[in-house]
Amino acid sequence: MARTSPSRRETAFARAVLTRNLEVRPGETVIIEGWSRMLPWATALARETRRLKAFPLVLYENEDSYWDSVDAHEDEILGASPKHEWAALGKTNVYIHMWNAGDRLRMESLGPVRAEKIFGWNPAWYKTAAKVGLRGSRLDIGRPFPSLAQVYGVNQRAWMDQLVDATMVDPDRLTAVAKPIARALERGRRIRIRDEHGTDLTLGLAHRRARLDVGRVTKEDRKLPFGMLNILPAGAVRVALDESIADGTIVANRPSYNDVGMSTGGVFEFRRGRLVRHHFDKGSQFFDKGFRRGGKGRDRPGSLSIGLNPKLSNTPQLEDREVGAVMVSVGNNEFNGGKNKSRFSGIVVNVGARVEIDGRPLRLPG
Repeated sequence: MARTSPSRRETAFARAVLTRNLEVRPGETVIIEGWSRMLPWATALARETRRLKAFPLVLYENEDSYWDSVDAHEDEILGASPKHEWAALGKTNVYIHMWNAGDRLRMESLGPVRAEKIFGWNPAWYKTAAKVGLRGSRLDIGRPFPSLAQVYGVNQRAWMDQLVDATMVDPDRLTAVAKPIARALERGRRIRIRDEHGTDLTLGLAHRRARLDVGRVTKEDRKLPFGMLNILPAGAVRVALDESIADGTIVANRPSYNDVGMSTGGVFEFRRGRLVRHHFDKGSQFFDKGFRRGGKGRDRPGSLSIGLNPKLSNTPQLEDREVGAVMVSVGNNEFNGGKNKSRFSGIVVNVGARVEIDGRPLRLPG
């Protein structure tokens, strides 16, 4: 017989997201977007929403039905902005999104022209969400999928378990660790990153505001283009770097993940504020393709991120949130408050490196 009620783990997860992260209040309206594989989690979220005396609405999509429409080339219907869904969105306080179709490799194979049609509703969605002032989260528990697990070389069940545990880390705990790191990044002028495996890189800080990714959507977040939805699990402090200062080398000891693959063995070498050499042992095509088309600023320092979440370890597409992770990017940093408007952004991640700001050690978690 099919299971009809949420498990204890699903219930605990749902309650943590609703109370700690989204701080759902009595009387609020909550939309939960769930696909076939995520229905047990959507059920738990709906049940816990009602226990908080709020009102849930589950938007359900069957993955097989969706791909049947894709195969039938019903792109205009898939990419439309339906009035009844938009009417509900316009009356929503909280939105929970568990990603889209799980087979990202199949989606990528459609090509950019078809994908743009199929996701044609996206700009209107964000415009409406910003207008009504909703807050919400994308839950990464919706990302694990067999084809992706195979590409990344991870066990899908272990990946999922890690995401559940990491999502339930208390945002107050993350905030307490994040604040002193953010202050140091905002006040400093130079940051140096070193390890015993070839990393020795100095970057510039420009007294820019550091962004805390601790699992809550703030008023400041909602002022950003896509800031009304955060990603859970959370756990990072990010800052836009001085685009003119970078000297030395950083050697990655974590992969750089994307929707359809990963790059491993990454090395960035900077001289006088520019990326003069980059290398990946495997998966270099994922970096090189975008870098070639990146335009002005593609080789300039972008952003720096410090990871905080103790429950993440080499987690696909959350590499900068792992506790002790130091991520350095090149290219666009406008989304973090910088001036680099390049069409490209590429990263490398080092976990366990020592960090100094203006000659003083920065105490990192982990």
